[in-house]
Amino acid sequence: MEIYKNENRKCECWKCELQEKCVYKDKYQRLGRENSGALGKCAKLSENNGVLQY
Repeated sequence: MEIYKNENRKCECWKCELQEKCVYKDKYQRLGRENSGALGKCAKLSENNGVLQY
């Protein structure tokens, strides 16, 4: 299985191996805080170090 790294910070859930467990899958809140109103909840964002957010 390929590990999705989200290096471009696009939070492409369909590529991520965590999509079955992630409560922010396909939700706007997953995007990085550089996006207006987003919360940076994607586990693959560098600031979250691969940890699922709840």
